Amino acid sequence: MTSPKVWFITGASTGLGREVTEFALNKGDNVVATLRKPSMLEDLTAQYPSSRLITLPLDVTDAPSIAIAFNQAISHFNRVDVVFNNAGYYIVSEAEGMPHKAAREMFDVLFWAAENVMREAIRCFRDLNRPMGGRLLNVSSRTAIVPQAGTAHYAAAKAGK
Repeated sequence: MTSPKVWFITGASTGLGREVTEFALNKGDNVVATLRKPSMLEDLTAQYPSSRLITLPLDVTDAPSIAIAFNQAISHFNRVDVVFNNAGYYIVSEAEGMPHKAAREMFDVLFWAAENVMREAIRCFRDLNRPMGGRLLNVSSRTAIVPQAGTAHYAAAKAGK
C-alpha cells in the first residue's frame, strides 16, 4: 500500500478545485485547500480532521502569500506531492469593451499568479521534499485553443500558461 499523497490545491472553493479536493480526500489522500475564503469549505473541515485537510487563505495574486502557504503546507504535512494549480475566473466581454483594469487583473490571476504558484511548487519539489519530486498540474482551457466570442483576454491568459 502506498502512503497518502499530499495535494496543494488553489481555487478550492468551487468548481473543479472543490471537486478535486473532494476526490483526493475520498481516495484517502491529504489536502491543503487554498482559497480566498476558507469558510467556504466548513462542511469539509467538519468532516475531515486536520491530519487530512487544512484550509489556508490564499489570494494567488499576492506572491509572498503563495510562499507562506507552501511553507505552512510543508510544516503541517512535511511535503507536497501534487499541486493542482487551478485558481481562476473569467469575464465575458468584447475585447474592446473590457476595462483595461479588469483585463489586467484577470491576466494577473490566470497567468502571473499561476506562474508564481509553479515557482513555489518546483521549489518545494526540488528543495524541500525528501525524496525529491512531485507533480504539477496546471489547469488550462479549451478556450486557449478555440476562443469563443467574448473570451479574448481569458483565452490569451490561458494560452500563455
